[in-house]
Amino acid sequence: MILEELNRYDRATVALWARSHTELFGQPDRDALAEVAVHAVLAGLRSRCTKPAALFACYEAAAAADFALIGSLLPGSYGSELLWRVRDAAFHLRWLELTRDRR
Repeated sequence: MILEELNRYDRATVALWARSHTELFGQPDRDALAEVAVHAVLAGLRSRCTKPAALFACYEAAAAADFALIGSLLPGSYGSELLWRVRDAAFHLRWLELTRDRR
């Protein structure tokens, strides 16, 4: 499955994931703990989502568990925006892994 094969909603979702990844990893002073949280969520996605289409179903269904994991790794009072960015960035990395050979 490549981007052009997706419906508009799923293409927008992938773009959101990419934007979150860029916002987190595209800064020289990025937060190391946020990066750790991205990779923790990514590790879970690797076992739960083995096909690109599964990512979209997982994105809609498993947010609470992902947020609990992210929150456990980020000390203090990070806002919900960062929780979403971390989760979305992890989904973007998994999307890239699953579609690497299809681009």
